[in-house]
Amino acid sequence: MFPPVLKVDPATGQNAYRKGSSVSRNPSLEGRAKAKPTKTADFRLLYAWDRALPTTETDAEQALSTIAALSRRGIEVRALLPRGCKATPPDLDAIHRDYQVEGSFALEYAAAPLARWTVSRKLFHAWNVVHHPELAKVDVVYTRNSATCALALQRGLPVIYDTYRAWPSHIPLARPFVRHLMSRPNFLGAILHSDYARESYLRLGIDSERLLVVRNGYDPSRFAPTLGRSEARRMLGLPQDRAIVTYTGHINLLKGLRPVLAMAARCPEVLFLLVGSTGEGAIERSARKMSNVQVLPWQKYSQVVRYLYASDVLLIPPSSVPLRLIGHTVLPMKIYNYLAAGRPILAPSTPDVRELLKDGENAVLVPPGEPQAAALALQDLLHDEVHSSRLASAAAQTARGLTWDARAANIEAFVGARLQKWRASTGGSAIHRG
Repeated sequence: MFPPVLKVDPATGQNAYRKGSSVSRNPSLEGRAKAKPTKTADFRLLYAWDRALPTTETDAEQALSTIAALSRRGIEVRALLPRGCKATPPDLDAIHRDYQVEGSFALEYAAAPLARWTVSRKLFHAWNVVHHPELAKVDVVYTRNSATCALALQRGLPVIYDTYRAWPSHIPLARPFVRHLMSRPNFLGAILHSDYARESYLRLGIDSERLLVVRNGYDPSRFAPTLGRSEARRMLGLPQDRAIVTYTGHINLLKGLRPVLAMAARCPEVLFLLVGSTGEGAIERSARKMSNVQVLPWQKYSQVVRYLYASDVLLIPPSSVPLRLIGHTVLPMKIYNYLAAGRPILAPSTPDVRELLKDGENAVLVPPGEPQAAALALQDLLHDEVHSSRLASAAAQTARGLTWDARAANIEAFVGARLQKWRASTGGSAIHRG
């Protein structure tokens, strides 16, 4: 029996409930067509993603921006997401509005019991993917989720795995399992977000032809019109006569924000903005005791851009915690928006960050875990307008080409080539289930 699927028409944005081949539309939900594709690709893609919406998690921006950009390439994309049994997930209109993405793609939700529990949701969604009733109408399963990747490979489906994770380095015990999966004939390849991640799989012995680094990106439309620092501050009600340093993203200990508070203690004349709080945690409680630190709630993307434009310096926490101890952050997504904003960036000198940010060229890099050194570097940056201006211009230059559309073009070329090779070896043109 197929899982109940909530289908969203890509042309109208309307929801429709389907079980098997039976479809009934919900006329109360209206939508609109989005961003017509520029060309027609020669493959159809099922984007299987196990995050329940709505969410403020960073992977929502990454996944939905990739889905939309691929659809703008003319690729026929079906996005399959989980939903709780009692939940009403967002339709296409809500996706376009709340996540500010443009693209014409099919959106479907499959029921995932106990969706609030991560392990349950991931396992149920992986099962839903390999039992999708229209699986034969696509050519490749594209996923950023390991459980889905593993089960789809086990079922013999052609799979592309999109990940920032360096699993062999992060979890050494998983190396035999990862090597087994990535050596299967139907594993077409991995789209990796950093050279750091790619190197971990190369050391495991994975064929280099199956590993492609494709950076994440940013949406240029969100940065238009360009705002001057004074104008952005006026719109946000921020002081005009004070240096402002901004961090955007999730606010918790795992993001290495302790050194940021230590920097703030050493720079009382500077206003530190931490944008992205979703609750009351240790960082929020500590920041409340500091007069020069403001914690702001999670913002829509358009509002985040205003905070970037209002800043003198954009900050990536000078910590190695996210990369070395937690393994959850490799080349953080905020880098791309920081670069696009054209503001000086201060960041830790970690292997992943150094792939895009070069000390003294487009950023100031400091030793991770040394807030005193970071504070001194920040003060130097704030007092040297010529150096700051040069770094800001170089950052904006670096951002060129790091767009979601550029990413989609690279993915299309890679998937097309890998799929063609797989088709030649199997004689198949689409997924066939026995």
